[in-house]
Amino acid sequence: MRLHKCMTGQGKKAGKQTRRAVLLATTALVVSISTTVFAQTGPNAANGQRAGGEQGATRPFNIPAQSLSSVVGAFGRQSGLQVTLATPSAGNVRTNAVTGSFTVREALSRLLAGTGVNFRIAGNGRTVIIGTGQAAADLSGAEGTTVLEEITVTGKTGRNSIAGTGYQGTPDWVYETPASVSVVSREAIQSAGVRNTRDVFNRVSGVYAGEGNGSFPTVSPNVRGLQESGRVVVSIDGARQNAQRGAAFGGATSYTASAGQGYVDVAFIRAVEIDKITNARSGNAGSLGGRVEFRTVSADDLIAAGENRGGEVNVSRGTNGYDFQGSVLGAVRSPEGPFSFVAGYSRTIMDEYEIGTRGEARSTATTMKDLLGRDGWSSFFKGEGDFGDVQASLSWMHQENDFVQGASEVIDRESVRNDSVVAKLDWDPESELIDFKSSLWLNDNMTHELRAARTYAVETNLDMGLRSFGGSLENTSRFDTSVGALSLNYGAEAFRDIATSVATSAKITENPSFASSYTSFSPAGRRDVASLFLNGELEPAEWITLSGGVRYDWSRLKGSATYYSVKDTTVTTSVPCELVSNRYTPLEYFNQVFLPVNPPVWASRYNVFLASVWPRASANCMPGTGITTNTSVIEYPSHEVDIDRTYSAWLPSATIELKPVDWFRPYVSYSQSLRPPTILEAFFAGARPGDSPGYEYAPNQSLRAEKATTYEIGANMSFDGVLLDNDSIRIKMAAFRREVKDYIALGHLVTDQVPDRTYTSFVNLDGTTYMRGLEFEGNYDARSFWIGGSATLLKTEWPEKTQVFSNGTTTTTGEIVAWPGDVAPKVKLTLDGGMRFFDEKFSLGARLNHVTPTQSRTLDTEGNLREVTDPYTTVDLYGSYAFNEKATLRFAVNNLTDRKYIPAASAYTAPGRTFIATMNVKF
Repeated sequence: MRLHKCMTGQGKKAGKQTRRAVLLATTALVVSISTTVFAQTGPNAANGQRAGGEQGATRPFNIPAQSLSSVVGAFGRQSGLQVTLATPSAGNVRTNAVTGSFTVREALSRLLAGTGVNFRIAGNGRTVIIGTGQAAADLSGAEGTTVLEEITVTGKTGRNSIAGTGYQGTPDWVYETPASVSVVSREAIQSAGVRNTRDVFNRVSGVYAGEGNGSFPTVSPNVRGLQESGRVVVSIDGARQNAQRGAAFGGATSYTASAGQGYVDVAFIRAVEIDKITNARSGNAGSLGGRVEFRTVSADDLIAAGENRGGEVNVSRGTNGYDFQGSVLGAVRSPEGPFSFVAGYSRTIMDEYEIGTRGEARSTATTMKDLLGRDGWSSFFKGEGDFGDVQASLSWMHQENDFVQGASEVIDRESVRNDSVVAKLDWDPESELIDFKSSLWLNDNMTHELRAARTYAVETNLDMGLRSFGGSLENTSRFDTSVGALSLNYGAEAFRDIATSVATSAKITENPSFASSYTSFSPAGRRDVASLFLNGELEPAEWITLSGGVRYDWSRLKGSATYYSVKDTTVTTSVPCELVSNRYTPLEYFNQVFLPVNPPVWASRYNVFLASVWPRASANCMPGTGITTNTSVIEYPSHEVDIDRTYSAWLPSATIELKPVDWFRPYVSYSQSLRPPTILEAFFAGARPGDSPGYEYAPNQSLRAEKATTYEIGANMSFDGVLLDNDSIRIKMAAFRREVKDYIALGHLVTDQVPDRTYTSFVNLDGTTYMRGLEFEGNYDARSFWIGGSATLLKTEWPEKTQVFSNGTTTTTGEIVAWPGDVAPKVKLTLDGGMRFFDEKFSLGARLNHVTPTQSRTLDTEGNLREVTDPYTTVDLYGSYAFNEKATLRFAVNNLTDRKYIPAASAYTAPGRTFIATMNVKF
């Protein structure tokens, strides 16, 4: 399906002007309405309730009797609130049917009557808490009732729910969000039996694992064809994982560009949220194509209702090198006070695995030998405070990982420490004008590499560090206006990256200039990024929502880089002639020089020597004198570049969502984004690792930031009670087109200081890169069985010049020599289904995955992007059995048919058939 029409000349210019006009008009509408509201809203507005709140007007409800996990979505859509289920174990409670016009309080009372589930409406009327406190109909004391875990119904800013009936347990708020968002729940992560954290992305539409080296326990997801260098933000509770590793060798290819080095232990993750498009909200500064956030567990995830402590133990063992993965998490809550604490420990031991045996697909079995094992441990701590209107938390995840990289003949050993610290403070009083959120975070990454000796280098130690710290402030104000409900979200965020890099060896001690050959792909430097944002959402009618905003991004790169050139000169040396007669007397010469090299008979012929030999010998030059020599000398002059550059841009975004019927919500959106160069891209200098000065790479002082424009059209569909009383259908689909200007890759460059030499540097592509595609995620859940899946169609078009010059013909500067990863496959399909038995205690599912080849950015002889892997189809089995509320056994058989294949965008052949069993025990 072609999503765009090519235009040239005036047509393209007119189209651009039209898009800008529409965008500016939308933004102006939101801002003008907000100005009117501030002018007209008096003191009473602060206490006004939104429609559907405690004091709101009645609304029509038509909700059939069903389980609580299914009803939350229907109740949210019909009440105008967002409903989140904070504790999935309460989802099996059977609720009552509600039909007629009621307030939210009346509808909830009827819905939960006789179930033993309490509720209370708190805060400013936007929050309903079920399971604690007082209610209009307090049933906690009724005979035969039980107070269940806390369930929260929040306003539209809430994303607390981690589970639902959508694809892979996606909560209902995702299907009420007019944007491409995917969620992988903790249950889905645990059920899949992942070997690496990046495996959680394999079944998400539009997202690929993006792995480079099989042994690296790192996360660098590819979202809609974009990855690495901060194009997609990866964070843990908002703490950005910005570490980059520019060179890794082994597997199917030598990877010399920019590899993201995010470290995340899924043992402490409650959900993974994936935003595939940027907007004018917090967390998007410096992002080109979206963000991936790993949200950590909290005390509520571990402590059962009515208890003050709780926890869980997970132990996983498997075949095919899956030696051990285990974790323990515990939480306590003060009985009367507001505090709760979580602590955890995780351990991972992975060994070499065997690849699949079936199929003729190409593999990397020989090049990846002895490169797949790793050993790591992690710890986690979180303290939380619930002070009513004020919520506070402080968390710390510490990770230690040991693994290897290189080629099968030479192995380099890696030791990585990563610390993520996040502090949050939220304030949501009984005022529609204040819903304040703030955070401070620090991420400290340090990698130590021991490079083994090679024929061209001695054993070398390399220490690479990246310390990132930042914070954000934002507030949301809500108003009831004459033209509909309006909310404004505004704030600021900023962060700083500080990179360090030190190489040491015996050779570097002798020749300090050799260090740049080891630090080139992890240079020192500093980067600052800041952003101001404002966005508004207006609901002029129940069937339409308009939103628009603008973000101002600013960044600065500061530091210096030193690179070297090669200077080959000829040195002429002349030694004056020193006559033999000046050094020796005739007798000295006869005894010391002449006799030792002549027959003994000359010992009695001194007079003959004086007459015939000495006259000639005395006129000669002494050895080593009277000569001129030309010697070639290679020098490596250094060139230091001071870099202090700033980038900035105004980045608008807009969305229109329609709600013609309760179950169908189409939308269309537009956004612009800017990604400044990373420290690696800006300060790149040196050479490939080896004992020589760094004369191959040089920084590009004219490197520009990447800028993208994304168009998206999509729809959310939600059905309840379709064929059965408690079944549900959830569908999310989207089509997008992204235009990226000044895409950054490794290429050839001539510097001002050295005009006669070509260097490798990060350069901007000439022209525009286009990425377009279709995405689908859907699920039908009838409780006794489910069937769902995802589909991705992706097409990437690189600038024509790049495709021509990437075939290896170096004819001009600007030649592209390396890229951040390969091109994601065009097609990725997943079909997932299964059944539940014995009152849903036992579940058994199967998954079918099909992926087309990963592509290179070079062209084949027919002018198409070259395929670097083969297509593959795999089958996985998974299931679980709950012995009771405290103990659950999970199992998975990944790659059931033992297929030999290289995963999408990977450099290593995947494991063959692997059985994994996990025991989960709660206490």
